[in-house]
Amino acid sequence: MAQSILDGLPVDKPNRDQIASMWSGWIQWAITGADKRRVLAQLAVCDEITAASREIGHQAMAGLAGIVDRSRANGPMQCAPLGLVFSLMNGVADATVDFILRDPQNAAEHSRIGFDAMWRIIA
Repeated sequence: MAQSILDGLPVDKPNRDQIASMWSGWIQWAITGADKRRVLAQLAVCDEITAASREIGHQAMAGLAGIVDRSRANGPMQCAPLGLVFSLMNGVADATVDFILRDPQNAAEHSRIGFDAMWRIIA
């Protein structure tokens, strides 16, 4: 997932453009990999995953953390724990993916609306 999100990230662009690129990769990964999305959701609530394993996952997403942290620096989530911010972003992404899967003809519009909502949360 992290690789899909970070591929082609426009590091020389403003934070919003970087987050938009990240969002596109995230949504594309989720709609093309329903099985992987389900596994990730199950792993997120599994009590048998060790703290060390979770840390490896967090390290894979470290590049995203920096972008999100910079993007929220002056926004409503500037003092919120980063984990909460990511959980909120994940909720918006999940809702967006669900709508896209149910209504693929309007995928671009659903993705745009989801991104706008997520951006308002963090920036």
